[in-house]
Amino acid sequence: MKLAALERGRQHALDRLVEAAHGAGIGALLLIGSLGRGGGDAWSDLDLIAVPGDWFSGLDLADLFGSQVLASVKAPRNAPIGGDCVGVCLEVSGLPLWVDWYQWPPVTAAIPADGTAIFDCLGLPASNLTFIPLIEAHSDQAAQAHTDTAVATLLRAAVAAKYLARGDLVKLAAKVTATQGLSISDAAAVLRQTLDGLNRPDLIAAVAATRALIDIAQAARA
Repeated sequence: MKLAALERGRQHALDRLVEAAHGAGIGALLLIGSLGRGGGDAWSDLDLIAVPGDWFSGLDLADLFGSQVLASVKAPRNAPIGGDCVGVCLEVSGLPLWVDWYQWPPVTAAIPADGTAIFDCLGLPASNLTFIPLIEAHSDQAAQAHTDTAVATLLRAAVAAKYLARGDLVKLAAKVTATQGLSISDAAAVLRQTLDGLNRPDLIAAVAATRALIDIAQAARA
């Protein structure tokens, strides 16, 4: 039931983003990640590239989603040069839904080989590169990784929980090395421990939602 609600909440969030993007003057909106590849599952988050059109009034995800926002973080190293990259954690039925939003300047924007255009009024070229090498080719790798390490830890735990749910212990260990060689239950315990030091008042709800995600992920593999 929780996962079904998370999926519905993800679609609702995407619908709101598409409507807001049109209204803000976004010329192209691209879906990337597992969903952009035509796959994904109930655990998948939203990963989007937004390319401004001739006029662009700006789009603030925190303003758009209001009290649904549990946490947000900027990742300058992941941003295309001249653009922006922000991750926003939304509350959906007590669980976290992460939205990664890449604002990409039109001059270098292209549709990744593993991406899908939700709409494209700019006629963007199709790249033969998948998203990761494409963003690496257009980002400043010397920039700061994240502007808030506590929220970055929260995000890492949420992504790791998804790998746990899928039984992908290789990707799980790559995300949280302390889980290497552990059983599902022990790996889940390690993920919970990564949240123990995140006691900032502004992150209480986000931590609780992420703990709930870990619990459901562990139960899915039981």
